[in-house]
Amino acid sequence: MRRITPGLLVMKIATSLLALALCAAFVSTASATVLVSESFTYPAGNLAGNGGWANYSGVGTDIQVSAAGRAVGIGTNQPDDHKLFTAQPTTSKTYACFEVSIAAQTSAPKPIYFAELKDGGTTNLVSRVYVLPISGGWTFGISHSSTSTTVGVTPWSAATLLYDTRYYIVINYDPVAHSSTLWVNPVTESSTSVTNTNTAIAALAVSGFGLRESDAASTLPASPAYVGTASLMYSVDNLGVGTTFSDACYQVTPARSSTWGQVKTIYR
Repeated sequence: MRRITPGLLVMKIATSLLALALCAAFVSTASATVLVSESFTYPAGNLAGNGGWANYSGVGTDIQVSAAGRAVGIGTNQPDDHKLFTAQPTTSKTYACFEVSIAAQTSAPKPIYFAELKDGGTTNLVSRVYVLPISGGWTFGISHSSTSTTVGVTPWSAATLLYDTRYYIVINYDPVAHSSTLWVNPVTESSTSVTNTNTAIAALAVSGFGLRESDAASTLPASPAYVGTASLMYSVDNLGVGTTFSDACYQVTPARSSTWGQVKTIYR
């Protein structure tokens, strides 16, 4: 049997302690980049009051948690809810990743945004995710901040998407480039994306993710024309927010088996 001298034993213990300290520091640093990890496993009913979610605007029937464990927003209601996290520097990007399904409509939907990154208040909303009416149906869209008759939105695609189908959305807020980027069903960050830029918007220290209910069409430029009359209804699940694409998109092991769980393993 090999004899271990006291000096060697001390060295081995010191080395092991150092390795453990470095490992702990690495885990702490890595986990700190995951800002929100949300699978909506709450009792059916109001979203606000569960897991840090709170109403930040509007009164009436709140966004609902369904029996299936999804956050359901209906445009004819008014409340908007958010979940806050540590305020991020105005020099770094923030990503949000979630699954969404848009309920079928009998006519073209109104151009309305339903999700965004934000600060802790009621008006500073960035990286807004829209449903946009297009010829034959609808598509997603993104704006870096508020829109107007001169400041528009960037559509995901000229091809229509499908109602009652789960899409995997990733958004990125870049305060340095004054831009917001949208991916639909990406495999990696280098997958196809679209970006909306507005250099007039000051950098925002984002500290929350919001879900919105509204029946009012957004004000947009006259061209291209986004004309629709139907109210929006959506459901969201498996939300992640992080400081990198992979941290936002690989954060929850869903309580229910789904394609999302399979997609997340790609990002790991």
